[in-house]
Amino acid sequence: MATIKFAYDVPLEQTMEFDSIYPEGLQFALDDKQTLRNMPGGIFVWMRVDGALAGEAYGIPISEYDEPIEGLADLTDEEKHGAIYCYSNTILPAFQRRGFGDILKSHWLGLVVSKGFKTVYGHARPGASQALNAKFGAVFLAEFPDWYGTGETYKMYRLALDGTS
Repeated sequence: MATIKFAYDVPLEQTMEFDSIYPEGLQFALDDKQTLRNMPGGIFVWMRVDGALAGEAYGIPISEYDEPIEGLADLTDEEKHGAIYCYSNTILPAFQRRGFGDILKSHWLGLVVSKGFKTVYGHARPGASQALNAKFGAVFLAEFPDWYGTGETYKMYRLALDGTS
């Protein structure tokens, strides 16, 4: 049985492997990721499996954004206040298809709830990401063909953390 541990202070230089598995248009440069990490209220967590870095999840409160997130421009101030945008819930390929995505998402959502957020928004990649978010009760709101030049149709989701839809 694997030993799973969570970390909250991993140097970002050690986390860039997560970005490298995404299509080029969705990869963050180290400086961009650092800017996100410096934003107030962000929730970042990394998962280690048997000591190896295996997963990353992070999000930023929507109220901290100066510009609207694509697909979320119509949120009211009240909706923005209790919402967080999930940038990543990523498991490295060597650890995929073993249930670690569910564990990481559960842990991150627990942190999100503990900070008082009521809603998670995000854009989910076709396949495992959309399935994972649906498993947690996400409702898909809109489709974004060729999201950031990926050639894939991502779906925006809303995950209500208070049991409402």
